[in-house]
Amino acid sequence: MMLIDNKEEVECIHDSGSQIISMSAEIASNIGLYYDPNIVLNMQSANGTMDQSLGLAHNVPCTIGDITIYLQIHVLWFPTYDILLGRPFDVLTQSTVNTLSDVETTITIMDPNTGKWHTIPTFPCGKSKRNNCQNVRFKTEAPHCFHC
Repeated sequence: MMLIDNKEEVECIHDSGSQIISMSAEIASNIGLYYDPNIVLNMQSANGTMDQSLGLAHNVPCTIGDITIYLQIHVLWFPTYDILLGRPFDVLTQSTVNTLSDVETTITIMDPNTGKWHTIPTFPCGKSKRNNCQNVRFKTEAPHCFHC
């Protein structure tokens, strides 16, 4: 899980094919996250439909383990996820996904403020080795989840 705006831990999907970082309006509302409705995107989904974002939340503190990064997050109506971490996340954290075998994948991220690196082991989504884990959990397009 990723701690969003120092308020709530939220499950994230990592998708390096996405050009944005986005969040559901439901999550934004639950944590009281405000966003600028004047900055919107028109986006085409995988099924070909066009949708407009609701706005952009600026400099949202997001904490993974002991790394805090500040993200620009587009707020969307009814996506199929809570938070999607796209290419801007990869660029900011210089993330690297390493596939070690058919079932073992890790992601390595860097704290852009301190230069500290963390490698986070993964597991297939829904099959956590640590079901009571209270740390970071990501889903990737693989799909794999991440812990740190």
